[in-house]
Amino acid sequence: MSDLYRAAVIPTHNRHDMVSDCINSVVDQVDTVIVLDNGSDPPICPEPWHGKAAVVAVPLDPPNISTLWNIGLALADSAAYRHGADRWDIAVLNSDVTVPGGWVAGLSSAMRATAAVLAYPDQHGGRRQVLHTKAQPVDLRQRITGYAYLLRGETGLRLDEGLAWWYGDDSLDWTARERGGALLVPGLAVEHRCPNGSMYERPELQEQAGRDRETFRQKWGRTPW
Repeated sequence: MSDLYRAAVIPTHNRHDMVSDCINSVVDQVDTVIVLDNGSDPPICPEPWHGKAAVVAVPLDPPNISTLWNIGLALADSAAYRHGADRWDIAVLNSDVTVPGGWVAGLSSAMRATAAVLAYPDQHGGRRQVLHTKAQPVDLRQRITGYAYLLRGETGLRLDEGLAWWYGDDSLDWTARERGGALLVPGLAVEHRCPNGSMYERPELQEQAGRDRETFRQKWGRTPW
């Protein structure tokens, strides 16, 4: 384990098998895993991870994914403070993701070798590292992987809770670019099993996504695509 304190934050709802796989893939790469359980039935049980995973019940319906993430980020900050850390990494993962070995350390090393405050994997087979520093649209193959990224925890970055379901990750990405940079890192692709699955299951989330797009446009003056 690095001298950096490291935490993973994973929101979930009724994805028991997938969240277990997600935790298993990252638990040995971090000091603690924080699961935000948004009303799973039965509740997610942390016992298999012998104290390295904590489950916090956050029953929000309709869900606000930015709020869930922010609660997890605040808890990760608190854990780092308790350990006396002055630098810490926070991996933010959707529960339908699994990460390869060395993923957290690889993103962290790349991020902390630059001014970047956020790092994310290239999911399209690119071979070069790209540091984005302007809040503007980029090639969609280079935009943030909102389901798997790493934050420089001590910067205190948070999601905009006015973006309840979609575009919160893009807004965070654009904010990070203005505060030091958002770094695309090759060679660390994750497995993403169920993209937009909840939107297909709940049509009201598609409607919320449309509202979030307009909120993003009003905030930034344009949209990522």
